[in-house]
Amino acid sequence: MAANQTSEHNTGNAYGRDQRAATPLMTLTYRSRATSPLSETQLGDLQHNAAARNRAEGITGMMVYNDDRFFQWLEGPPASIARIWSSISRDPRHADIEAISVHTAPTRLFANWSLKLATGQADPFVSEVTAAAVSSSNAAAERLAALAIATEPTEARLLLNAAYAEFCSIPVLIELLIEPAARCLGDLWADDNCGEYEVTLGLCRLQTFLREVAADSVQQHIEHPLVVLVAPLPGEIHMLGATLDAEALWQAGHDTRIRFPSTEQALEHIVATNWFDAVDLSLSPAFSREHRIDRMSHIIDSVRRASKNPALVVIAGGRAFYDRTASSADVHSDGSSTSAAHLSADIARARGEHV
Repeated sequence: MAANQTSEHNTGNAYGRDQRAATPLMTLTYRSRATSPLSETQLGDLQHNAAARNRAEGITGMMVYNDDRFFQWLEGPPASIARIWSSISRDPRHADIEAISVHTAPTRLFANWSLKLATGQADPFVSEVTAAAVSSSNAAAERLAALAIATEPTEARLLLNAAYAEFCSIPVLIELLIEPAARCLGDLWADDNCGEYEVTLGLCRLQTFLREVAADSVQQHIEHPLVVLVAPLPGEIHMLGATLDAEALWQAGHDTRIRFPSTEQALEHIVATNWFDAVDLSLSPAFSREHRIDRMSHIIDSVRRASKNPALVVIAGGRAFYDRTASSADVHSDGSSTSAAHLSADIARARGEHV
């Protein structure tokens, strides 16, 4: 396919005004990087399969592939968006997957296409839509962050409950709303719009509301669950990251043990007296904590030495890894996680398993 050529799968305007009015509409935009360059044939196959999947789910949208980068706009029923996003997040053909925005919408922009594909951005319409979406903030996450530090946080609880009713998935709720809200809280602090106390309060409230939402969720059954220790790095006062990780791992079917060791010695004692297949250590989901990276590497080294499992896998998480101001190599871990929603897959990859 030549650069800047556009291929369209026309739906025959199957999603008309009456259906849109009756069905809630959600829009999701994300970007990612291809793990290897796609040939014209591979790109065509990807488009064909994705278009068929979208038609089955009532999804319309656009995908741009340029310079080994993907940008995609999806629109449709919230439950369908959640299912497709879960599949996209596990697809090994791309990495550095970043949800840019998720929000409700009054109408579709791509009602005539189950998938509009462009291999460049010279098309003015494609350029305009792409630029607008990439520059847009996650309005729902920003609102949740503001509500979480309000004097009366009831609206934050209601917003999370409403979002869960739409997504019907705890991992999707975590990745597309709670984690972005945590980062928004950190940004509010960085812009001097709130204090560190308010950030901590907001994170605690998000943690509490998540537990309420997830109280009746059902654990997935898997054949060989791993025993995983989830803990914030000793000294880290923000516990939300560990809570999200533990919830996502439990949802995925693993035997998850969450602990909050106050010292490095307490953490060493835990791994020295209990068998774990993996350990997940997290920094703040709101702040990058660059000053704690060296300490994290030291603690991870000590955890390996103390562990009953000589083949222990250690995963590091927190905003520092989402922002890529730190890497697994920096902290001597076997891998890093940018979202609790992908943590199970991150552990599997670190263990050398096919994902």
